[in-house]
Amino acid sequence: MRRADPSGLEVFLRHTDPSELHDWASDGYRSREEYLFWSRKVCGLACLQSLLRGWTDVRLPMRELLALALNWGCYVVDPPGRVRGLLYRPFMAWVGSQFGFTCQLVEYTPLHISAREVRPGQVMIASVSPEIRDPRIHEPRRGGHLVLIHATHGGRVRFHDPSGYSHNAESASLPIRVFERFHAGRGILVSATSYGSNSS
Repeated sequence: MRRADPSGLEVFLRHTDPSELHDWASDGYRSREEYLFWSRKVCGLACLQSLLRGWTDVRLPMRELLALALNWGCYVVDPPGRVRGLLYRPFMAWVGSQFGFTCQLVEYTPLHISAREVRPGQVMIASVSPEIRDPRIHEPRRGGHLVLIHATHGGRVRFHDPSGYSHNAESASLPIRVFERFHAGRGILVSATSYGSNSS
């Protein structure tokens, strides 16, 4: 984790190697190095994996989802190893074709407007700063990470954060006005529809 202290100096907190804290082989990764390369880049696929588990009987390991996403152009790996993505339009085409979900692109829209569309059977994969896991940060950057908003009520949003801390990853809750500080004004509304047995 990298944080900036009040003086603006970066403080690096060293922890156990993440590959030692996670059974990467059970996710289908072929090596520790492959897991470490992709683990911070697949937040959008973690959101999709959550939807598949909640809305369908599909159970795909992360590496298999990643292979499908790469085939559909949801990520582009440049020669130096730089990854571009998750790219929204290929992702929307893929999950619509393969899993039967209906997707709608959200751009340049404040959260207090787009969050009105969140309801049972419809969620929002929202672009935020990864710093959202620590809402005390007052001047975060916007975007660079994806979370899954699954409910709104009383001026608050509830969301899954794939890179949250243990106490707020599965279901975090923030006032919309706080969430807005981290939100990039874009995302994807995803609606559940029937998943056909031939969509494998």
